[in-house]
Amino acid sequence: MKLSALISTIALLFILTSCEQATPKTELQKKMELDSFSKAKYGESSDEHVKKMVDATMAKALLDTIGLYKAPVKVLSAKIVKEEYSSYRNVHLKYKNVSGKTIAAIKFNWYGVNAFNEPADLGNSYAAGFGGGFTDDALKPGHSDDGTWSVLSRDAKKIKIAWPTEVSFTDGTTWKIKYSQSPN
Repeated sequence: MKLSALISTIALLFILTSCEQATPKTELQKKMELDSFSKAKYGESSDEHVKKMVDATMAKALLDTIGLYKAPVKVLSAKIVKEEYSSYRNVHLKYKNVSGKTIAAIKFNWYGVNAFNEPADLGNSYAAGFGGGFTDDALKPGHSDDGTWSVLSRDAKKIKIAWPTEVSFTDGTTWKIKYSQSPN
């Protein structure tokens, strides 16, 4: 992991955990803080340990959504597809406009795993397993569409979940997902 990415990851962890000052820490969290750099106890280096802590925090924040059932777009299917002339894998989504308005653009997030059911490299340098993309192709009410996003993954095997995070309509209005914890 590059030093700048590690510093960014640690800074993000600090921001996320500082927002939860009122929440009491579990015994495991206390033990991990007391001995967070002990390779003998956790069987991993300090870099690996910090990365796992950040990944777990980001996963909780990114998956803890409010109001997704009200989204104007429903993801019908999400899968990993291989590129034709390389070993890279991409994300393919099929989705439907379930609103009464014409959609101008959609932002998506997804979470995927590798063959060992561990978070896959899907393009997000802050949280393993996560990635995202957008489309600005218009989509009329009740119509479906699909798209493939190049994530340059070498290990992704399955998309566990994909969801819209923001939708822009042709009338100028927008819909955004709400998170119970801010991932930023």
